[in-house]
Amino acid sequence: MHIKRITAVIIVLALCTCLWALSPMRPLMSGLTDSDIQKLLSSETLEAYTTFGDSTSELFPDGTIIKDLAQRTEKLDGAFSVALSAFVEYPDSLKAESDSQKLLDVFNMAQALSTIKGITYLSHSSNYQPEVLFTDAYFVESAKSKKKVADPVYDAVVEQVTRYAYLKDNRFGGNNYEVNYYCYNNEIFIEISNVGAMKYMGFKCLNANSLHLYLDALLTEEGVVVSGLAVVYNQKPQVKVLVVTVDLPSAFLKRIDSLKNWICIKIEEKK
Repeated sequence: MHIKRITAVIIVLALCTCLWALSPMRPLMSGLTDSDIQKLLSSETLEAYTTFGDSTSELFPDGTIIKDLAQRTEKLDGAFSVALSAFVEYPDSLKAESDSQKLLDVFNMAQALSTIKGITYLSHSSNYQPEVLFTDAYFVESAKSKKKVADPVYDAVVEQVTRYAYLKDNRFGGNNYEVNYYCYNNEIFIEISNVGAMKYMGFKCLNANSLHLYLDALLTEEGVVVSGLAVVYNQKPQVKVLVVTVDLPSAFLKRIDSLKNWICIKIEEKK
């Protein structure tokens, strides 16, 4: 009898612990099940493809810029999108800071664009071995310039800033991008869009301003919800390059996943 009571108490305590862990996230993530939220809290990444009939907006926290954008783009004709969501706990160094200092620190992390250079992804063509995605990355003076500009460091958060960057991708080559940063309340939202036409292995595959990569960081009590979204306009999901068919949703999911990993690592390594 005592054993049964002890077992019942253990089960109740386990359920309470699980519900307590979910409670800070549940009001933020109405589109997710408790199981999905538990996956986020266990460092798993959730993914969605509109080409598979998924809703991308359900992955994102309620009331965020990225969720509103996903709701407006996921049903558009002539466009497709891929999305992901992850969660990273604050390291002790960030836990000790005020909310405003946390926000400034993450904002400056996102401004350190040159540190994207060297980030890796798992390449299907290389039997899922890590490959460097961006072999070069830096801010430039203007939309068509190649002249390097140092990563900025801010003393205070700004609501909106537009910059331009050069990113050299191992598949899509070197391209200039417009990079817009927005910061409202406890959310940092980044939009990266291609300035000129893009080529895949030397062959044109995207028109100018047809690719939009988004990265969003929502600061919560326990950590940061990091969301990624890629939207491609006026382009079929698959393109033929000579004898190779390129699956663009898969390609751009890898890119937002790498950007997500980049910002998560910077948060985890904050000293």
